[in-house]
Formats: sequence, structure tokens, C-alpha cells
Amino acid sequence: MKNLKKLVNTTILLIFILISFISCSTSVSVSYLKPAKYDLTKYKHLAIASMKVSDAPVFPDSFVDIRYDDVEERVYTGYEYRMPFFVAEDFTQSLYLDLYKTSYFDIVKPSITDVYLENLNYGINTLSKLRDLGVQALLVSQIDYFDYEEYPLIGDYIQIENPEYDDDPTLDRYIDSDEREVKIIQQAHVKYSYKVIDINTGEIIASNSYNKTVNNEVDFTDRLVTLPSMKSLFEEALLSGEKLIVKDLSPQYVTANITLKKDKKADSYFNDGMDAVSKGSLRVAFDNFNISWQDTKSFAAGYNSALVKEALGDRESAITIMKEVYSIYPEIDAYNQLSRMEQYKFDTNVAQSQIYN
Repeated sequence: MKNLKKLVNTTILLIFILISFISCSTSVSVSYLKPAKYDLTKYKHLAIASMKVSDAPVFPDSFVDIRYDDVEERVYTGYEYRMPFFVAEDFTQSLYLDLYKTSYFDIVKPSITDVYLENLNYGINTLSKLRDLGVQALLVSQIDYFDYEEYPLIGDYIQIENPEYDDDPTLDRYIDSDEREVKIIQQAHVKYSYKVIDINTGEIIASNSYNKTVNNEVDFTDRLVTLPSMKSLFEEALLSGEKLIVKDLSPQYVTANITLKKDKKADSYFNDGMDAVSKGSLRVAFDNFNISWQDTKSFAAGYNSALVKEALGDRESAITIMKEVYSIYPEIDAYNQLSRMEQYKFDTNVAQSQIYN
């Protein structure tokens, strides 16, 4: 019961601290278009092939042996020999859907692309048929390395807390135990790569490779028979790179949260502006911050006016305001925000040229 009360009191304290932190911090969200790493303006008609598997364990171990002290146990592995191919199939579908959702590409789906590429093995010039469909580039990917480890990690003897200690602190806090803490570590290792190839010239116009290791810990008990499937670990490893591929090839909207300035000597307009931001009324907030800025020329009022204006989608006006603020108050925060705004403006212009050209 005492432990329960202690837990409840701790939880309430954490919630109070979290609420206090949130209430003391007011910020706005600003967005911009981040250009693709590779400019595929001329290659928006894209055929995607299914991911290939070039290296994977053929004969995986069936068991993991756990031996320590007088214990000898074994559990079934969480790896299955067809796993690389299942994961590659899921990766292909995820990549296709994510690129399709960008609306940046006109895509020939993998199931159709694979048929055309398979026919190349029979001497049929299917690349010309893809060109006839209007395809300008081919995206291919493969797993270059796929491996795993599963092994026991033998810890120290477990210390069991004495349930009578709370009532009598003179007693030993822990009771001796001959039970060890034993975990089984699962590690998924994968390396994979992709290329975008000009279908007319064979030139590689975009490429990258990714390495990832994902771990999982499983508590060993005498009731454990089979380890959790490692499929989710490999999927997690590939998914992180798949998202990067999408960023490599297509412009993306990026959002950042910027904290506003406070002012203990602020006028009522400034305070009304902060209150409006906390309620999500950005237009009202800008009007109040701007009046405060025009009346007082305080740093916080001008700084916040610029940021709220940017959050409203008018970056040009925001830059103009922040330039005025920086000319009066040449402070590092104003300089950093002004530099960021101008970089966001430049990036957005580049991204828009990639989209509309």
C-alpha cells in the first residue's frame, strides 16, 4: 500500500511538472518545402522495381542455447530463412506507396515493372516498351547484407527487495537470491542500397546506401519456448532508410516549432498576444504583437511579430520585420531567426522549381 501511495504521488508530481513546463513555453509552428536531395525534375515518370536480396543466411540456426551455472536450456530462434524476402517485399510496397503519396511522380508500380524486367531474361527489349509508356527512369533497390545474432546475456544475481523493509528499516533491504537475470539479445543487421537509372542512357542519376542495426531484449524464463519474430526488427531497420529515400527523391514539407520570447515588462497588447498564441489565434496574436512593437519597439514584441507572421504563411513580411528588429537589436537570436527564414525561403523556391518545372 505504501509503495502504491508513493507511485501515485510521484505520478501526480510528474504531471504537475509537465503541465507547468507546457504552460511556461509558448511556441509557433513554421513550415517550409525542403527540396529533394537529387533533382529529378526531368525524371518524374518513374518505374519502381521490387527490392532484390543478394546476401542472406541460407541455413539459419534453429535454436539459441542458454547455459549458465547448472542451467542448460534452448529456445527456438526468431529468425526464419524466408525472412529477407518477406521484408524486401514489404519494403517495396512501402516505398511505392510513400513515393505515390508525394504526388511528385507518375509511377509504374513494382508488380508491372517486374514483368517488364523479367522479360529481359528472354531477350525481349522490354526497356523500349517502358519508354513507350513514357517512363524516364528506373528505381532499383537491393539488400546487400542481411544477417542476425541471437545470444544470451547472463547478468548478476537478482536482488529481491525485502517486503518487510518498509515497516522495519533495521532489516536488510534485500533478500539473497540464487536466481540470475538472463536476457536474450536479438540483433538485426542490414545494409541496402538503391539507384535511379536514366532509362535512355543508363546513367545513374541518384543513389545511396544505408546501414542499420536494430536490437531487442527478451527476458528469459523457463516458460519461454520461441523468441519473438525478428521480422519487425528488420522492417524497422529498412523503414528508416526507406523514409530517407523518399526525402532523397522528392520535395518534403518540414515543420519546426519556434519558441517565442517573453517580456516581464510587456504592455497589455504583448500579453494579449501571448494569450492568443496559447489559444491558437495567430491572427489575433500578430495584431497584438505588432501594435506592441509599433508602440514600444521592444525586442520581444518585434521578434514575436515576425515569427507569428511567418507561422501565418507570410515569410516575406516576416523577414522584413525581423530585419527591422535586428537593425535595432543586433542580437544573436534575431540573427539566427533571420538566417533561418532566408534559408527556408531559398529552400522553398528550389523545391517549387523541382515541382513545377
